[in-house]
Amino acid sequence: MTGWAAEGSIDIELILTTGMITEVRITNRRPLGATAVLAGRPAAEVPELVSRLFSVCRIAQGIAAARAMEAACGKPADAAQETARQVLLLGETVLEHATRAVFDWPMLLGEAPAAGEVKALRGALTNLHRVLYPDGDWMCPGGGRLAPDLQALAERLATVGAVLDRAVFGGASGFDGPERDDWARQGRTAAARLFARLAAGGLEGFGASEAAPLPVLSAPALNARMAADRDGSFLALPEWTGTVHHTGPLARQADSRAVARALAEHGCGVLAHGTARLVELVLSLREMRDFCGTLCEHDGVPTAPAEGCGLAIVEAARGRLVHRAEVQEGNVTRYQILAPTEWNFRPDGALARGLIGRPGGDDPAWRARLLVTALDPCVAFSLRVS
Repeated sequence: MTGWAAEGSIDIELILTTGMITEVRITNRRPLGATAVLAGRPAAEVPELVSRLFSVCRIAQGIAAARAMEAACGKPADAAQETARQVLLLGETVLEHATRAVFDWPMLLGEAPAAGEVKALRGALTNLHRVLYPDGDWMCPGGGRLAPDLQALAERLATVGAVLDRAVFGGASGFDGPERDDWARQGRTAAARLFARLAAGGLEGFGASEAAPLPVLSAPALNARMAADRDGSFLALPEWTGTVHHTGPLARQADSRAVARALAEHGCGVLAHGTARLVELVLSLREMRDFCGTLCEHDGVPTAPAEGCGLAIVEAARGRLVHRAEVQEGNVTRYQILAPTEWNFRPDGALARGLIGRPGGDDPAWRARLLVTALDPCVAFSLRVS
Protein backbone atom coordinates (compact mmCIF):
# COMPACT_ATOMS: atom_id res chain seq x y z
CA MET A 1 0.00 0.00 0.00
CA THR A 2 2.98 2.32 0.25
CA GLY A 3 2.47 5.48 -1.77
CA TRP A 4 -0.97 4.43 -3.02
CA ALA A 5 -3.70 7.10 -2.82
CA ALA A 6 -7.42 6.45 -2.99
CA GLU A 7 -8.78 9.87 -3.85
CA GLY A 8 -9.98 9.49 -7.46
CA SER A 9 -11.63 12.46 -9.19
CA ILE A 10 -14.92 14.15 -10.05
CA ASP A 11 -16.10 15.01 -13.56
CA ILE A 12 -18.57 17.85 -13.97
CA GLU A 13 -20.46 18.70 -17.16
CA LEU A 14 -22.65 21.78 -17.55
CA ILE A 15 -25.52 21.72 -20.05
CA LEU A 16 -26.55 25.19 -21.25
CA THR A 17 -29.79 26.13 -22.98
CA THR A 18 -30.19 29.70 -24.28
CA GLY A 19 -27.51 30.89 -21.88
CA MET A 20 -28.92 29.19 -18.78
CA ILE A 21 -27.40 26.25 -16.92
CA THR A 22 -30.19 23.71 -17.26
CA GLU A 23 -28.43 20.52 -16.21
CA VAL A 24 -25.36 19.52 -14.23
CA ARG A 25 -23.96 16.03 -14.69
CA ILE A 26 -21.61 14.89 -11.96
CA THR A 27 -19.62 11.68 -12.26
CA ASN A 28 -17.92 10.70 -9.03
CA ARG A 29 -14.84 8.59 -9.74
CA ARG A 30 -13.81 8.34 -6.12
CA PRO A 31 -13.12 4.66 -5.27
CA LEU A 32 -15.58 4.48 -2.38
CA GLY A 33 -14.74 0.82 -1.82
CA ALA A 34 -11.02 1.49 -1.34
CA THR A 35 -11.27 0.76 2.37
CA ALA A 36 -11.92 -2.91 1.55
CA VAL A 37 -8.13 -3.34 1.59
CA LEU A 38 -8.26 -2.77 5.36
CA ALA A 39 -10.25 -5.95 5.98
CA GLY A 40 -8.13 -8.45 7.84
CA ARG A 41 -5.65 -5.87 9.06
CA PRO A 42 -4.78 -5.61 12.77
CA ALA A 43 -6.85 -2.83 14.31
CA ALA A 44 -3.78 -1.09 15.75
CA GLU A 45 -2.30 -0.68 12.26
CA VAL A 46 -5.39 0.76 10.59
CA PRO A 47 -4.98 4.49 11.41
CA GLU A 48 -1.55 4.64 9.78
CA LEU A 49 -2.78 2.66 6.79
CA VAL A 50 -5.77 5.00 6.42
CA SER A 51 -3.54 8.07 6.49
CA ARG A 52 -1.49 6.52 3.67
CA LEU A 53 -4.60 5.76 1.63
CA PHE A 54 -5.74 9.38 1.72
CA SER A 55 -3.15 12.09 1.11
CA VAL A 56 -5.80 14.85 1.28
CA CYS A 57 -6.88 15.69 4.84
CA ARG A 58 -4.40 13.09 6.07
CA ILE A 59 -4.51 14.37 9.65
CA ALA A 60 -8.30 14.26 9.85
CA GLN A 61 -8.34 10.77 8.34
CA GLY A 62 -5.73 9.49 10.78
CA ILE A 63 -7.46 10.99 13.81
CA ALA A 64 -10.85 9.65 12.72
CA ALA A 65 -9.36 6.18 12.28
CA ALA A 66 -7.69 6.28 15.71
CA ARG A 67 -10.93 7.40 17.36
CA ALA A 68 -12.89 4.68 15.57
CA MET A 69 -10.49 2.06 16.91
CA GLU A 70 -10.76 3.53 20.41
CA ALA A 71 -14.56 3.56 20.19
CA ALA A 72 -14.52 -0.09 19.15
CA CYS A 73 -12.92 -1.05 22.44
CA GLY A 74 -14.71 1.57 24.55
CA LYS A 75 -11.49 3.29 25.62
CA PRO A 76 -11.23 6.92 24.41
CA ALA A 77 -7.85 8.60 24.45
CA ASP A 78 -6.84 10.77 27.38
CA ALA A 79 -7.76 14.47 27.33
CA ALA A 80 -4.11 15.42 26.80
CA GLN A 81 -3.99 13.32 23.64
CA GLU A 82 -7.25 14.79 22.39
CA THR A 83 -5.94 18.32 22.91
CA ALA A 84 -2.88 17.55 20.81
CA ARG A 85 -5.03 15.94 18.13
CA GLN A 86 -7.18 19.05 18.02
CA VAL A 87 -4.11 21.20 17.47
CA LEU A 88 -3.09 19.00 14.54
CA LEU A 89 -6.61 19.05 13.10
CA LEU A 90 -6.80 22.84 13.38
CA GLY A 91 -3.40 23.14 11.74
CA GLU A 92 -4.61 21.10 8.78
CA THR A 93 -7.74 23.27 8.57
CA VAL A 94 -5.65 26.44 8.53
CA LEU A 95 -3.39 25.03 5.82
CA GLU A 96 -6.29 23.92 3.61
CA HIS A 97 -8.25 27.18 3.95
CA ALA A 98 -5.19 29.35 3.47
CA THR A 99 -4.13 27.37 0.40
CA ARG A 100 -7.49 28.07 -1.21
CA ALA A 101 -7.04 31.78 -0.52
CA VAL A 102 -3.46 32.18 -1.73
CA PHE A 103 -3.31 29.52 -4.45
CA ASP A 104 -6.76 28.73 -5.89
CA TRP A 105 -8.37 32.16 -5.54
CA PRO A 106 -5.61 33.99 -7.45
CA MET A 107 -6.00 31.52 -10.31
CA LEU A 108 -9.73 32.31 -10.46
CA LEU A 109 -8.66 35.90 -11.11
CA GLY A 110 -6.09 34.94 -13.74
CA GLU A 111 -3.28 35.84 -11.35
CA ALA A 112 -0.23 33.78 -10.48
CA PRO A 113 -0.63 31.78 -7.26
CA ALA A 114 1.41 32.98 -4.30
CA ALA A 115 3.71 29.96 -4.47
CA GLY A 116 6.18 31.35 -1.94
CA GLU A 117 3.44 31.90 0.61
CA VAL A 118 2.10 28.38 0.08
CA LYS A 119 5.60 27.01 0.62
CA ALA A 120 5.91 28.94 3.88
CA LEU A 121 2.54 27.66 5.09
CA ARG A 122 3.38 24.09 4.22
CA GLY A 123 6.75 24.38 5.91
CA ALA A 124 5.07 25.48 9.12
CA LEU A 125 2.05 23.17 9.12
CA THR A 126 2.52 20.06 6.97
CA ASN A 127 4.65 18.18 9.52
CA LEU A 128 3.29 19.86 12.61
CA HIS A 129 2.91 16.46 14.29
CA ARG A 130 6.70 16.30 14.64
CA VAL A 131 6.57 19.23 17.04
CA LEU A 132 4.13 17.37 19.29
CA TYR A 133 5.00 13.69 18.78
CA PRO A 134 8.75 13.26 18.28
CA ASP A 135 8.31 9.52 17.69
CA GLY A 136 5.74 10.09 14.94
CA ASP A 137 3.08 8.01 16.71
CA TRP A 138 0.38 10.71 16.75
CA MET A 139 -2.27 8.44 15.18
CA CYS A 140 -1.73 5.48 17.47
CA PRO A 141 -5.03 4.31 19.02
CA GLY A 142 -4.87 5.41 22.65
CA GLY A 143 -2.28 8.05 21.82
CA GLY A 144 1.47 8.21 21.38
CA ARG A 145 4.35 9.79 23.24
CA LEU A 146 3.27 13.41 23.48
CA ALA A 147 6.24 15.72 24.14
CA PRO A 148 5.33 19.14 22.71
CA ASP A 149 8.06 21.60 21.79
CA LEU A 150 6.11 24.72 22.72
CA GLN A 151 8.75 27.15 21.47
CA ALA A 152 8.88 25.49 18.05
CA LEU A 153 5.09 25.45 17.93
CA ALA A 154 4.89 29.15 18.79
CA GLU A 155 7.44 29.96 16.09
CA ARG A 156 5.48 28.03 13.48
CA LEU A 157 2.24 29.73 14.43
CA ALA A 158 3.96 33.12 14.26
CA THR A 159 5.08 32.29 10.72
CA VAL A 160 1.55 31.28 9.75
CA GLY A 161 0.08 34.42 11.28
CA ALA A 162 2.49 36.62 9.36
CA VAL A 163 1.70 34.88 6.07
CA LEU A 164 -2.05 35.20 6.59
CA ASP A 165 -1.81 38.86 7.51
CA ARG A 166 0.37 39.58 4.50
CA ALA A 167 -1.13 37.34 1.82
CA VAL A 168 -4.79 36.93 2.81
CA PHE A 169 -6.01 39.69 5.06
CA GLY A 170 -3.67 42.52 4.15
CA GLY A 171 -3.98 44.06 7.59
CA ALA A 172 -7.79 43.95 7.64
CA SER A 173 -9.32 44.20 11.11
CA GLY A 174 -12.33 42.00 10.36
CA PHE A 175 -15.15 41.02 8.05
CA ASP A 176 -18.14 42.47 9.86
CA GLY A 177 -20.07 45.42 8.51
CA PRO A 178 -18.06 47.92 6.46
CA GLU A 179 -14.72 46.29 7.28
CA ARG A 180 -15.31 43.52 4.73
CA ASP A 181 -16.35 45.98 2.04
CA ASP A 182 -13.39 48.28 2.71
CA TRP A 183 -11.01 45.32 2.64
CA ALA A 184 -12.40 44.19 -0.71
CA ARG A 185 -12.27 47.68 -2.24
CA GLN A 186 -8.66 48.19 -1.21
CA GLY A 187 -7.75 44.94 -3.00
CA ARG A 188 -4.44 44.36 -1.25
CA THR A 189 -4.66 40.57 -1.61
CA ALA A 190 -6.08 38.14 -4.15
CA ALA A 191 -8.77 37.18 -1.64
CA ALA A 192 -9.86 40.80 -1.37
CA ARG A 193 -9.81 41.23 -5.14
CA LEU A 194 -11.95 38.12 -5.59
CA PHE A 195 -14.55 39.49 -3.18
CA ALA A 196 -14.46 42.80 -5.07
CA ARG A 197 -14.98 41.01 -8.38
CA LEU A 198 -17.98 39.15 -6.98
CA ALA A 199 -19.50 42.48 -5.93
CA ALA A 200 -18.75 44.16 -9.26
CA GLY A 201 -20.38 41.32 -11.19
CA GLY A 202 -23.35 40.90 -8.88
CA LEU A 203 -22.22 37.35 -8.17
CA GLU A 204 -22.22 37.39 -4.36
CA GLY A 205 -25.24 35.09 -4.29
CA PHE A 206 -24.18 32.88 -7.19
CA GLY A 207 -24.55 29.21 -6.29
CA ALA A 208 -27.06 29.67 -3.49
CA SER A 209 -29.39 26.71 -3.15
CA GLU A 210 -31.96 25.19 -0.83
CA ALA A 211 -29.53 22.48 0.32
CA ALA A 212 -29.55 22.76 4.12
CA PRO A 213 -26.46 22.79 6.34
CA LEU A 214 -25.70 19.36 7.76
CA PRO A 215 -27.07 19.27 11.34
CA VAL A 216 -25.67 17.43 14.33
CA LEU A 217 -26.26 13.75 13.62
CA SER A 218 -27.15 11.20 16.27
CA ALA A 219 -24.16 8.88 16.56
CA PRO A 220 -26.28 5.79 17.32
CA ALA A 221 -28.61 6.53 14.39
CA LEU A 222 -25.68 7.17 12.06
CA ASN A 223 -23.97 3.98 13.21
CA ALA A 224 -27.13 2.00 12.50
CA ARG A 225 -27.53 3.62 9.09
CA MET A 226 -23.98 2.78 8.07
CA ALA A 227 -24.18 -0.75 9.48
CA ALA A 228 -27.20 -1.44 7.27
CA ASP A 229 -25.52 0.06 4.18
CA ARG A 230 -24.35 -3.22 2.69
CA ASP A 231 -24.41 -2.02 -0.91
CA GLY A 232 -22.68 1.31 -0.20
CA SER A 233 -25.60 3.39 -1.47
CA PHE A 234 -25.71 5.60 1.62
CA LEU A 235 -21.98 6.29 1.48
CA ALA A 236 -22.22 7.15 -2.21
CA LEU A 237 -25.37 9.31 -1.97
CA PRO A 238 -25.82 10.38 1.65
CA GLU A 239 -28.96 12.10 2.89
CA TRP A 240 -30.51 12.49 6.30
CA THR A 241 -34.22 11.97 6.91
CA GLY A 242 -34.68 12.37 3.18
CA THR A 243 -32.94 15.74 3.04
CA VAL A 244 -29.82 16.62 1.05
CA HIS A 245 -27.35 18.73 3.04
CA HIS A 246 -24.12 20.63 2.55
CA THR A 247 -21.17 20.44 4.91
CA GLY A 248 -18.03 22.50 5.43
CA PRO A 249 -17.05 25.94 6.75
CA LEU A 250 -20.37 27.56 5.82
CA ALA A 251 -22.37 24.95 7.73
CA ARG A 252 -20.10 25.38 10.77
CA GLN A 253 -19.81 29.17 10.78
CA ALA A 254 -23.33 30.16 9.76
CA ASP A 255 -23.98 31.81 13.14
CA SER A 256 -20.90 34.05 13.11
CA ARG A 257 -21.76 37.71 12.57
CA ALA A 258 -19.87 38.12 9.31
CA VAL A 259 -21.29 34.95 7.77
CA ALA A 260 -24.79 35.70 9.03
CA ARG A 261 -24.57 39.08 7.29
CA ALA A 262 -23.49 37.48 4.01
CA LEU A 263 -26.29 34.92 4.27
CA ALA A 264 -28.89 37.59 5.01
CA GLU A 265 -27.78 39.75 2.08
CA HIS A 266 -27.01 37.15 -0.58
CA GLY A 267 -27.99 33.67 0.61
CA CYS A 268 -25.66 30.67 0.75
CA GLY A 269 -23.78 31.56 -2.43
CA VAL A 270 -20.10 32.00 -3.11
CA LEU A 271 -19.72 35.12 -0.95
CA ALA A 272 -21.09 33.33 2.11
CA HIS A 273 -18.85 30.33 1.45
CA GLY A 274 -15.77 32.54 1.06
CA THR A 275 -16.58 34.58 4.15
CA ALA A 276 -17.07 31.42 6.20
CA ARG A 277 -13.70 30.09 5.06
CA LEU A 278 -11.90 33.27 6.10
CA VAL A 279 -13.75 33.50 9.42
CA GLU A 280 -12.87 29.89 10.20
CA LEU A 281 -9.27 30.53 9.17
CA VAL A 282 -8.98 33.28 11.79
CA LEU A 283 -10.77 31.27 14.48
CA SER A 284 -8.73 28.12 13.86
CA LEU A 285 -5.41 29.90 14.22
CA ARG A 286 -6.68 31.61 17.36
CA GLU A 287 -7.73 28.27 18.85
CA MET A 288 -4.34 26.79 18.07
CA ARG A 289 -2.66 29.61 19.98
CA ASP A 290 -5.03 29.11 22.90
CA PHE A 291 -4.20 25.41 23.04
CA CYS A 292 -0.49 26.18 23.39
CA GLY A 293 -1.06 26.88 27.06
CA THR A 294 -2.78 23.55 27.68
CA LEU A 295 -0.49 21.11 25.87
CA CYS A 296 1.55 18.86 28.16
CA GLU A 297 3.71 15.77 28.08
CA HIS A 298 1.78 12.52 28.15
CA ASP A 299 2.44 8.89 27.36
CA GLY A 300 -0.43 7.36 25.44
CA VAL A 301 -2.02 4.07 26.42
CA PRO A 302 -2.08 1.98 23.23
CA THR A 303 -5.33 0.14 22.65
CA ALA A 304 -6.10 -2.73 20.30
CA PRO A 305 -9.75 -3.80 20.36
CA ALA A 306 -10.40 -7.52 20.23
CA GLU A 307 -14.11 -7.22 19.38
CA GLY A 308 -16.43 -4.32 18.76
CA CYS A 309 -17.76 -1.61 16.51
CA GLY A 310 -16.51 1.97 16.58
CA LEU A 311 -17.79 5.21 15.05
CA ALA A 312 -15.85 8.48 14.86
CA ILE A 313 -17.12 11.85 13.63
CA VAL A 314 -14.53 14.55 12.84
CA GLU A 315 -15.02 18.06 11.48
CA ALA A 316 -12.33 18.13 8.81
CA ALA A 317 -11.40 21.22 6.81
CA ARG A 318 -13.82 20.38 3.98
CA GLY A 319 -16.67 19.17 6.18
CA ARG A 320 -17.84 16.34 8.34
CA LEU A 321 -15.88 13.10 8.09
CA VAL A 322 -17.19 9.81 9.50
CA HIS A 323 -15.26 6.59 10.03
CA ARG A 324 -16.85 3.33 11.12
CA ALA A 325 -15.03 0.08 11.90
CA GLU A 326 -16.07 -3.45 12.80
CA VAL A 327 -13.43 -5.51 14.60
CA GLN A 328 -13.28 -9.22 15.40
CA GLU A 329 -10.43 -11.06 17.11
CA GLY A 330 -8.26 -7.96 16.90
CA ASN A 331 -8.63 -7.51 13.13
CA VAL A 332 -10.80 -5.15 11.13
CA THR A 333 -13.53 -6.99 9.25
CA ARG A 334 -15.30 -3.98 7.76
CA TYR A 335 -14.29 -0.35 7.38
CA GLN A 336 -16.44 2.51 6.06
CA ILE A 337 -15.77 6.18 5.40
CA LEU A 338 -18.37 8.86 4.72
CA ALA A 339 -16.55 11.91 3.34
CA PRO A 340 -17.69 15.53 2.86
CA THR A 341 -17.42 15.31 -0.93
CA GLU A 342 -20.26 12.79 -1.11
CA TRP A 343 -22.60 15.30 0.55
CA ASN A 344 -21.63 18.37 -1.48
CA PHE A 345 -21.08 16.76 -4.87
CA ARG A 346 -23.87 14.22 -5.14
CA PRO A 347 -25.84 14.63 -8.39
CA ASP A 348 -28.59 16.59 -6.64
CA GLY A 349 -26.38 18.16 -3.96
CA ALA A 350 -25.26 21.68 -3.20
CA LEU A 351 -23.19 22.08 -6.37
CA ALA A 352 -25.86 20.92 -8.80
CA ARG A 353 -28.66 22.78 -7.03
CA GLY A 354 -26.57 25.92 -6.89
CA LEU A 355 -25.85 25.89 -10.63
CA ILE A 356 -29.08 24.73 -12.26
CA GLY A 357 -31.23 27.66 -13.35
CA ARG A 358 -28.37 30.15 -13.15
CA PRO A 359 -27.26 32.28 -16.11
CA GLY A 360 -23.98 31.11 -17.55
CA GLY A 361 -22.81 34.62 -18.42
CA ASP A 362 -19.85 35.20 -20.71
CA ASP A 363 -17.87 32.38 -19.08
CA PRO A 364 -20.09 29.69 -17.51
CA ALA A 365 -17.11 27.46 -16.73
CA TRP A 366 -15.54 30.25 -14.65
CA ARG A 367 -18.77 30.77 -12.74
CA ALA A 368 -19.04 27.06 -12.07
CA ARG A 369 -15.43 26.97 -10.85
CA LEU A 370 -16.31 29.64 -8.32
CA LEU A 371 -18.82 27.32 -6.69
CA VAL A 372 -16.72 24.16 -7.06
CA THR A 373 -13.80 25.93 -5.37
CA ALA A 374 -16.12 27.26 -2.66
CA LEU A 375 -17.41 23.76 -1.89
CA ASP A 376 -13.85 22.43 -2.19
CA PRO A 377 -13.96 18.72 -3.13
CA CYS A 378 -11.49 16.31 -1.56
CA VAL A 379 -10.22 15.40 -5.03
CA ALA A 380 -9.24 16.88 -8.36
CA PHE A 381 -12.10 17.77 -10.69
CA SER A 382 -12.64 18.30 -14.40
CA LEU A 383 -15.20 20.72 -15.80
CA ARG A 384 -16.62 21.08 -19.28
CA VAL A 385 -19.52 22.98 -20.85
CA SER A 386 -21.84 21.46 -23.45
